[in-house]
Amino acid sequence: MHGVKRRQWTKELLRQKRSNDAMKISNYRALTEEGLTLKRQGVINWDAFDKTTEILNLNPEFNAIWNYRRDLIKALENNLPDKFWGKELSFTLETLKRFPKVYWIWNHRFWSLKRCPGAEGSKWRQELKMVDKILSLDARNFHGWHYRRTVVERIEIAEQTSLNQQELAFATGKINENISNFSAWHQRANLLPKMFANGQIENERQFLKQELDYIITAMFTDAEDQSVWFYINWFIQESCITSRWTKQEYQNALEQLAESAVAINEDEREFSGKDNSWCLKILVIIETIKKQKLGCVENEQRSELLQRLIAVDPVRRERYIYLLNE
Repeated sequence: MHGVKRRQWTKELLRQKRSNDAMKISNYRALTEEGLTLKRQGVINWDAFDKTTEILNLNPEFNAIWNYRRDLIKALENNLPDKFWGKELSFTLETLKRFPKVYWIWNHRFWSLKRCPGAEGSKWRQELKMVDKILSLDARNFHGWHYRRTVVERIEIAEQTSLNQQELAFATGKINENISNFSAWHQRANLLPKMFANGQIENERQFLKQELDYIITAMFTDAEDQSVWFYINWFIQESCITSRWTKQEYQNALEQLAESAVAINEDEREFSGKDNSWCLKILVIIETIKKQKLGCVENEQRSELLQRLIAVDPVRRERYIYLLNE
């Protein structure tokens, strides 16, 4: 880290560190072997449960131990102590704070919530607040976003309602905070087809106009961010979007995006002397759509764009040559 003095490791300090590390490794190996032995022998008691806690505090990615923990809970379920589920949820929350991107913790927490007593709607609503806090700490944690979708689904089932509008607003807020939030763009792409299908967008044409303006603004905000370009690629080819445009409206939308991409690329060429590969890629996609879906007459522009991509993005040279020869 900048401004932090680097520790000077003397030979003695290194020797002590290696010795301490060796002891930790030895203790961990003994602990895990003990836990796995208990699992193999089918031991079912609270001492074994405590052993899983000890192991998972050190290594929350140990899926076999999470499985054993669930087996223990199911076997002991008729004799669970008071406040057991509250303590179990506290354990997973504290573990998530330290390891927010370990899938097995999220998985066990979801399993625990499904089994613990309480009104379905209220407990999942409370869980959604927890996910809000997790995503406020790391808004791009894709495990958190995936978990959020499962929690929302539980609320919708319990309350016989839809949270699509609320979730779209949440995703929009996260994108506005950080346009590079791929998970939030992905969430947006998950929500729109459902909202169109369920008639949850009142003025569809007005919405599509606003969405087009929104993504054009995003293009100009950060032309190097791949999240925006991936979303644009989805937006201009997704049937729930394109089927709601007339042919002329579709063509106009593509032209708007193309003009914006050309303008951004020209700025890039003036600044750096090179093309912006993302701009060229979306222009190739637009030209392909115009030919294949709108029946526009093919011109030399697509071939020229691919030739320029070969120069600016040589890593994918063979792909561009393949597209040239289609």
